[in-house]
Amino acid sequence: MSPVRGTRGGIALIVALLAACLGAAPARAEMAGRLGGQYRYWNMSDGNDLRDVLAYWAARSWHVQLEYWDFVQEDTDDQFRPEIGIHLHDKRNGVYSVVYSHQHTQERLWFGTDQVLSSHIVGRVLASPIISHDHGTLWVYSAGVDYYWKSWNFASFDVIRDPRQAGLWVYPMRVRLANEKNDWVQVTLSPASQQTLGWAIDVKKRWVRLGYERNNRYDFTQVNNDIFTVGFELQFPRPPK
Repeated sequence: MSPVRGTRGGIALIVALLAACLGAAPARAEMAGRLGGQYRYWNMSDGNDLRDVLAYWAARSWHVQLEYWDFVQEDTDDQFRPEIGIHLHDKRNGVYSVVYSHQHTQERLWFGTDQVLSSHIVGRVLASPIISHDHGTLWVYSAGVDYYWKSWNFASFDVIRDPRQAGLWVYPMRVRLANEKNDWVQVTLSPASQQTLGWAIDVKKRWVRLGYERNNRYDFTQVNNDIFTVGFELQFPRPPK
């Protein structure tokens, strides 16, 4: 399958799923959500920097994201990366999610569930096939837990098993401190096998989002990167003052 045909097929599937979401969620409450956009500049150690622009809408039962990767070097293919997800809720506030993303020469799916285990703890499991146009299908598996306290504060820990590069393990750890208005600061540490490490700090104040991320041997390559993020996020309908 050519990249062009893959992109067209991915867009067609995104449109079909989006239409299904809109048809299945006509109520005003289901249409409430967050509108956001970000510009992310990836400073790569090999000189092939990346300008990453994305926009998203996230409602309770579904989300959609449109993202474009613009590489500095002209001999690298730029990428349009649309994504859509459906999130079903049960009576215990458990969530069952299916997410699809078109990623250049591959398609990716996520099948996962988040379950409330106690008044403070949420557990999750996830299986994610990476369907390559040239190299078949690989499955990524993960499990994790979140601990919540007070307003919007939480700490999370995940274990990810990635079959690429003969098998990889990643252990993301994250802490977010927030207030009643959902302004927050978040710190992430992500050690992994093969001597790789990533960390990030992100902040949100009212509608402004800023972030910095550092990865050594990004995606288990020999390339290091620094990612600078500036963006916005708005709640609809707007919360009362």
